[in-house]
Amino acid sequence: MTEPVPRSRVGSQIGPYRLRRLLGKGGMGEVYEAEDTVRHRVVALKLLPEAVSHDPVFRARLQREAQAAGRLQEPHVVPIHDYGEIDGLLFVDMRLIDGTDLRTILRERGPMDPARATAVVRQVASALDAAHRAGILHRDVKPENILLNQDDFAYLVDFGIANAATDEALTQLGTAVGTYAYMAPERFGGGEVDHRADVYALTCVLYECLTGVAPFRGDSVSVVIAAHLNDPAPRPSVQRPGLPAGLDEVVARGLAKRPQDRYGSAGEMARAAADAVAAAWPSQAATVAAPLPPLSPLPPTPPGREAKGPMVAFLAAGAVIVLTLAGLGLWLLVRPGDATDATDATDSVAERPGADAAPTSGSRESHRRTRTESAPALPSDSAEEQLMSLLSEGHDSSNCQPVQPPAAGAVATVDCTQALTPTGPAFARYSIFDNRETLDAAFAGAVQVNSSLMQCPGSGIDSPTTWHYVDTPDQPVGQIACGTYNDNADVVWTNDENLLLVDAQGSDLEDLHNWWLQYG
Repeated sequence: MTEPVPRSRVGSQIGPYRLRRLLGKGGMGEVYEAEDTVRHRVVALKLLPEAVSHDPVFRARLQREAQAAGRLQEPHVVPIHDYGEIDGLLFVDMRLIDGTDLRTILRERGPMDPARATAVVRQVASALDAAHRAGILHRDVKPENILLNQDDFAYLVDFGIANAATDEALTQLGTAVGTYAYMAPERFGGGEVDHRADVYALTCVLYECLTGVAPFRGDSVSVVIAAHLNDPAPRPSVQRPGLPAGLDEVVARGLAKRPQDRYGSAGEMARAAADAVAAAWPSQAATVAAPLPPLSPLPPTPPGREAKGPMVAFLAAGAVIVLTLAGLGLWLLVRPGDATDATDATDSVAERPGADAAPTSGSRESHRRTRTESAPALPSDSAEEQLMSLLSEGHDSSNCQPVQPPAAGAVATVDCTQALTPTGPAFARYSIFDNRETLDAAFAGAVQVNSSLMQCPGSGIDSPTTWHYVDTPDQPVGQIACGTYNDNADVVWTNDENLLLVDAQGSDLEDLHNWWLQYG
């Protein structure tokens, strides 16, 4: 049992953190809005209670939470900056999300319309699938652990009880992990639990988003457990008449008693739900998902600060960073709005110094892919194959994996880890779209979430702007923007002909931009 944090802690300082206000508290401790006085940023600081900070089980949970989130290169996982121990308290320093938890939204506004519900669930499914690919189970998927920002971009939080499938389960200090209303039947039997338990939990969340109530309810824990074990899956269309009947089938399969009878992945379940809505109401296909935002995490960086007081850093977990999408780029042209076509743009070209000289690492060399050498269009059912053919030569395709479901509005998305060169992006996301309108909207969304925008190195032009190949200065190829996101350099660009969007993250903007010049 944890003790409430004294009110006097608000306004106090713990190590480098000045605690501004209490955001929430639960079984794993309290979360504060805090100012990091060393790095001069506002963060969400999670503190474990003093009574359990020295408990080896809780320490293991904290370490696992930070390691799990730091390993996940996925935009829908809350970025973790650091974790360790300060003044005898275990802490996790996380990105402060300006949003509201799904529980509060459902309580205050009631059930969601089906398109919105499936859009939210698809985003959470993307986070879960990334975790499952890494061998991590969340084990506590519930509305309280899903945050939505004002654009309905979803974050899955609290990996404090997540544990890798290959590890021993943690001792539970006398209480069950997770919340009973969302726990799969196998969680109560002591048998093997795999990723399909998270699929079950997410289906419970889907049902609640659609109807406003949990699928299995009761006035005691034993009644709820018995319902999970024995009762048939409830039909959303019965609880809330008017919902598409196809959602009944999705919920029934997602809540199957036997794991092998469920969907094989969270993404598969989420896509089935979206398809059911689209089939019933084509005009309401689930496209509500947030504008492309912080995508994924960079690798861990060593702790580089000194705390005011004893501080032991277990590990500086990598910041989970922004969304990343890819294109083929080279130089900058004109500010958006300065020209509406290639002819108008001619007089506004911002030439790269020495552009008529021999190609350098900052020029499009003959062996680089050019606009006229783009991969031929492939059938729509080969969207992932087409996207893989458009990957930059600066990435090894073996380090790139398709994302399911794709980013909002995209027909295919691929995430890549560290580029071939050490100064290249630590993470990049490539996405292709089916029309220019959705491509431009995705670019605008990606630019909007940057912490700051700035001129791309050497350009002399504010971001965002357009870019062109050196040998065709009067032909804009796409848009580009340079900036920072969560203290990391960010370059996002498009290739209009290929309907391609790329967002790349790195530690140094000049290095990242030079990589784009050479390989983008």
